[in-house]
This record gives sequence, C-alpha cells and structure tokens, in this order.
Amino acid sequence: MTKEEILLHLADGSSGSAAASSTDQAAVAIAVLLQANAIDAAVQELQVLRAVDQAAVVTELDGELRRSLIDGLDSESISRLVEEMDPEDAAEITKLLTPANVADVLDLVSPDTAADVLHEMSDQDAQGALTVMTHSAGVASLLAYADDVAGGRMTTEYVAVLAETTPAVALDAVRLINEEHGDVTTIFVIDGGYHLVGWVRLRRLALARSSQLVSDLMEPAVAVDASEDQEACARLVARYDLSQLAVTGTEGVLLGVIYADDLLDVAAEEATEDMFRIAGMKGERVTGSIGRSIRTRLPWLTLNLLTTFAAAGVISLFESTIERLAVLAVFLPIVAGQGGIAGTQTLTLVVRGIALGELTGRNARRMLLRESLLGGLHGLYLALLVGLVGFVWVGKPILALVLGLAMLGNMLVAGIVGAGVPLLLRALRQDPAVSSAVVVTTATDIAGFFLFLGFASLVIERLV
Repeated sequence: MTKEEILLHLADGSSGSAAASSTDQAAVAIAVLLQANAIDAAVQELQVLRAVDQAAVVTELDGELRRSLIDGLDSESISRLVEEMDPEDAAEITKLLTPANVADVLDLVSPDTAADVLHEMSDQDAQGALTVMTHSAGVASLLAYADDVAGGRMTTEYVAVLAETTPAVALDAVRLINEEHGDVTTIFVIDGGYHLVGWVRLRRLALARSSQLVSDLMEPAVAVDASEDQEACARLVARYDLSQLAVTGTEGVLLGVIYADDLLDVAAEEATEDMFRIAGMKGERVTGSIGRSIRTRLPWLTLNLLTTFAAAGVISLFESTIERLAVLAVFLPIVAGQGGIAGTQTLTLVVRGIALGELTGRNARRMLLRESLLGGLHGLYLALLVGLVGFVWVGKPILALVLGLAMLGNMLVAGIVGAGVPLLLRALRQDPAVSSAVVVTTATDIAGFFLFLGFASLVIERLV
C-alpha cells in the first residue's frame, strides 16, 4: 500500500474536526512507518497520543499493518487500547495475540471490560483465556450475565464500608482502595451480611465528627437487581443524577456497581439499535463486512418487495378506472408518499417514547388518540393544499375533492398505524422497533391507493 493509498483509506473516517484531523495525521504517519517496517518508530508515534485516540488509530489500520503494530506493543499498552475500544474491536485485537498474552491483557483491564471482550470471543478462546488468567474469578462471575442486563454491565471495582464503623476507619479503607481503583467519590454502605443499606459521599465522611457512625451519615441507595435491563438502569441514572448505580443480587446483597459513563454508552447503543431495527439493519456497522450487511438487510428488502406487490394489487383492482382517466396515476404517489412520511414520523416518536420509558400502559391510549388527532389536522391542511394543486393542474373541482378526501383519510391512517403498530408489538412482548417502518409504509401505501382510486371510481362518470 502506497502512502497515497493509506491517506485515502484513513481519510474516509475523518469527521473534519480539529481533533479528528490531528488523529488522522498521526494515523497516516503511523501507517507509513509500519509500511516501511519501522515498528519501533510507529509505536513511539502511537504512544504520544491519548488512549482513546490510540484505539481509534489501531481500529482504522488494515489487517497486516495492525498486526505489525500490535506485535510491537507490550501487554500494558494493549490493555489501554482494549479499555477504550468497543468489545467487538477489542476481540479482533485478541486474535492477534497468543493465549498467554490475551490472559495478561485481560488481567490488566477492569473486570467488566474483560467480561465484555470475552463475550465477543469464541467459546473455546474465551475458556482458554479464563484458564490462564490470574484474576479470572471476578471476571467469570460477570460472564454469568447477558451483556444487556445490569449484571453484565457492572464492575466489581467499588468501595464499600460497614454501617457500624466510624468515619475515620472508613476513610482509612478508602485510602487503601483508592490507590488501586482510582478516584472515589461515592462509598456504598453494607451490613455484616454484605447487604446494601445505603451510600455516603466521601466529602461527608471527611467532615464528620469522630463520635458519629457511618450509619448516621448515609442516605438511601438507589439499586437495581442484576437481571434488570440496561435501558432501565440508564433511566435511573438520568432520573436521580447518579454517578454510580449499585447492583444487588439475592436479598439485596451488593454484587457490583455500574458507572454513569458506562450507561451513557448504553443510551447511545440502544438509540442506534432502535434506529437500525426500524430500518431492518440490526447490528450493522459502517466498517462491517458486506456479507453481514447482506444477511441483515436482504430478508427485510425481500419482505418489503412482497408488501409492494400487495400495494400494486390494490392498484390493479382499479385498472379500468385508471384506463378511463390516466391522470389519476399522476396523483397516486402523492397521496401514498405523504402518508408514509407522516406514519414514519409518528412511529419514530412512539418508539423513542417506549425506549425511554415515557409511554406506559396508562398513557398509551392518550398517545394513540393524540396522534390520530394530529393525523386528522395535518390531513385537513394537506387535503386543502393538494386539492388546490389538483384543481389548478387538471381544472376539475370533483378531482380536487377526491384528492383531498383521500389525503385526509390516509393521514388519519398514518397517525393510527404509526402509533398503533409499536404499541401492539409491545403488548405482544415483541420489540416495537423491529422493522415497524415496513408495516407502516405498506399500510399507508395500500390505504392511500385504495381511498384515492375508490373515491375516483365512485364519481368516474363526472371526472371523464
């Protein structure tokens, strides 16, 4: 690969910002050095960057260049990369290492990061790494949980003190733990059976009187069960403005903690996942393989093709009407297209509301009525507008009336279907986002065609 080819390849991912530009320049320099087999110089160039930028550079490099760079890094340097990477990308890095090196790297990262990476590895490779790891016990306990629940998101690196201890003793414990785990601002409070009973801020401990106990200073803790969905965890953190969320098991035993910054990633992941599911593109990535994209999209494209035949079948029912007045065909995509857009707008709003927990059983009916009303109001406006355009275009008032009525009816259908489909899927315990757009656009296409051509058929003698 020439220097120019490397520049073109790496420029594809540039965002245009100053930070991205600086990282891209470093990436190009590192790629050129690797191409010239100057591995030590490439490693030095990489290590000048921040860890997150190092991870971005390594992710962008082609296979052989990436292998050359990883071969020049020690386990500690690779662990810093892994901490900043998506688990899927980190698992790709482990394929370039020996089993012993994989174990060394995973021993150096946080237990939750190690568990996430192991989840992305094959069962055989993951088991091999666990067997060799020094600190495998804490990681293995996290592997018992799925990635998308609280237990799979938590880390076992947290600070807890007994409720019946003094602030001075608690601060001594924090000092010892702080050296290993970094900055500590929140301390969880437990009883002798390790049950979570509250939490206390470090500042309040430091200012407490010596005669007080930790139990006098603590506040009620917000906690979730280890089986709780990660989206619910993210909502709790946002609602109560938490920096850490406690995770408990049987009878309230403290198991771990989820940090707020980890749940920010969850919110982004879930929003992206819902958006992709609506479009039938679950799990795709810009840098993903073509094969995976084909497997993800093709079934939904095939389903969409079948639904378009259903819409075409509706048009065929009115073939004789169109033959008598061909101009009707001109207005078909206008009525159907507006309904499709309106339905997708409503669908997106409702799916978002469900994802954020804003739509409960109590207000779902109100949402359905609201969107139906909006569909009617939008329909009235668009009916007048499209009717006026139709009259100016063709010069027949009756055609303008037919066009306006069809538009009004299809906008009502769009509001009802756009809100109703995700609500129905939720009631059936299915994912409300799974390609609902296909259902909504099919419904509005069929309704639009049927209403417009049906009304036209009723008054065809006055139209021709």
